[in-house]
Amino acid sequence: MASATSHRVRAVASAVLDGLVVGSAEAAMELPARSWARARVYAGILTAVAGVTVWRELPTLRRALRGLPPLPDEPHDQTARLAQAVVTTGWGLLATAADGPVSRALRRRGHAHPHLLLGVGVGVATALSTAPVWWRRAQARIAQDRSTAGLDDELAELLEQMRD
Repeated sequence: MASATSHRVRAVASAVLDGLVVGSAEAAMELPARSWARARVYAGILTAVAGVTVWRELPTLRRALRGLPPLPDEPHDQTARLAQAVVTTGWGLLATAADGPVSRALRRRGHAHPHLLLGVGVGVATALSTAPVWWRRAQARIAQDRSTAGLDDELAELLEQMRD
């Protein structure tokens, strides 16, 4: 059982990571096509997403290593992950569709790095869009932890009464 603060910190960190992933993928378009620099940015994005995925699924991996079946996902976790996936995919697709016309318009207006500007914008929009999703998930986990702690206290009290 984690503290309420750690659930909230994870929610904010998850939203920031979502923004960084989508925004940096767009900002990488500023780098030359098929260059090592762009490949390193994409490799960094892939590493960050894989690392967070392993981190989130660590309890399931531990259970699998012990030969135990995975625990079922909580409904609020499934809802949050689905909503996050839809929102980040939506912003990514929107950035991809708008990339050409918007970057050309920004270049005509004198911006030297339009993809970087577009990446920052879409990254911030993604983070702001997923923050409420992750926050609701954190609140649900906090409520679940408090409920579990209450039940644990009741059980300890009953066990103590039985010993007397």
